[in-house]
Amino acid sequence: MDNGDMQIAFVALWNNKASEYHATANEKKETSLQIEHAFANAQRRGVRMFGRYGCRYSSEYQYFTFWVCPSFEVCEETMSDLEAAGDFKFADSEHIIGKPMSDEGMIDDTFLVEGGPSIDRPIGFFAMWRKTDAYYNKSQQEWDSSDRAIRQVFDMARSKGVRMLGRYDCRWSTEWEYFTFWQVPSIEILDEVMDRLESAGDFMFAESRHLIGNLEASFRFGRHLVVNEERAMGGY
Repeated sequence: MDNGDMQIAFVALWNNKASEYHATANEKKETSLQIEHAFANAQRRGVRMFGRYGCRYSSEYQYFTFWVCPSFEVCEETMSDLEAAGDFKFADSEHIIGKPMSDEGMIDDTFLVEGGPSIDRPIGFFAMWRKTDAYYNKSQQEWDSSDRAIRQVFDMARSKGVRMLGRYDCRWSTEWEYFTFWQVPSIEILDEVMDRLESAGDFMFAESRHLIGNLEASFRFGRHLVVNEERAMGGY
């Protein structure tokens, strides 16, 4: 299987640039139309978009999004379309690409294939992590005990409505090793899950970075708040 046939996950984190705040009304209108066209092309190619999340309160970025692309080629074509549309003229972004991993404990297959943004799960949770020396030094007994406890927390999270959309290998696209994306009903549920994961020893063997965001139907183009329910619910 070559890269053109391999499904991948794509995460973008971004901030508005100064140029966005000084864009003219015509630039704003034309660029927005071209970006919408690029998104429509991406969806026709089979890209599934799971929402745009405002994360100003949890990170140095303003927004993030999570997509699943049918192939690396489709992801690359979509990025080319967005560049031609002028998307990168107005935003500084970081892109992370990952290959899906086999991990039944961290993937709800039905929602990954059929899902999208969920108004019943308005909290987006994006985590990246890498193993520490403690991971390589632990005994098999320690690993088995921690792994069982962590899987029990995942089961609890699902019982409270959390959707887990896979674990991805991103060692080839970033300094982190893995990432995941979840849709969560509330910040209180997410806080409870993180507390129980810490008690289960999940953070003992890995260094992680977490971004938390609210599903948004609006975003800022420069000084203007742009509201587009269809765009937000459609993905980006």
